[in-house]
Amino acid sequence: MDRNNINHFRDLLNRQEKEIERTIQRMKENNTGEQNNTSPNELSNYDNHPAEMGTEVFMITMNNALKVHEEHLLKEIRDALGRIEDGTYGKCAFCGEDIDVERLEALPYTRLCIGCENSKAVDPEILRKQRPNEELVLDAPFGRKYLNEREDDEYEGMDFLNDVMKYGSADSPQDLGGYHHYEEYYTNEIDKQGVVDNMDQVSNQEYKKQLPD
Repeated sequence: MDRNNINHFRDLLNRQEKEIERTIQRMKENNTGEQNNTSPNELSNYDNHPAEMGTEVFMITMNNALKVHEEHLLKEIRDALGRIEDGTYGKCAFCGEDIDVERLEALPYTRLCIGCENSKAVDPEILRKQRPNEELVLDAPFGRKYLNEREDDEYEGMDFLNDVMKYGSADSPQDLGGYHHYEEYYTNEIDKQGVVDNMDQVSNQEYKKQLPD
């Protein structure tokens, strides 16, 4: 890269560096992305609605992410200025080829040429399918499903629900179809919880009846 282009990109990077430094300084002055003595805490949020808490958390997280993003750009710009000083600016960090001037105009702090940038992109569909190998053998409730399609002895989604509903729900007793209390209505009898073999369903009384006199 000739000296004129080098000087042009050095000036461009210096301008962007100063602009981002001013942005970060304003964020610090306004306490953007930081928590201080004026930020909500456990006591001040005691009587707030959960939706209000969600908004507060979202705003703090968003502002913090914006600040981290600006700090990351500042580091990239300073690294690019360092590459100008050591004579490696404009060279792709992967393949070593020259980066197009048009790309440098858009992203003067870029490290990669457009070809290497595209080659390192990951297909979202591939990421979606890259699940832990354990999920191939784990079943409910530890697998990637809520309800088990089989009727077996596993403690699954409906078992969780039924156990929780035994402690009460929005339904009053008269809504339970003749049952007098929740525990009687919400049972795990559908899946025969704890039954592994059909022999497990034979009661002691039934067994005694089969014995010879």
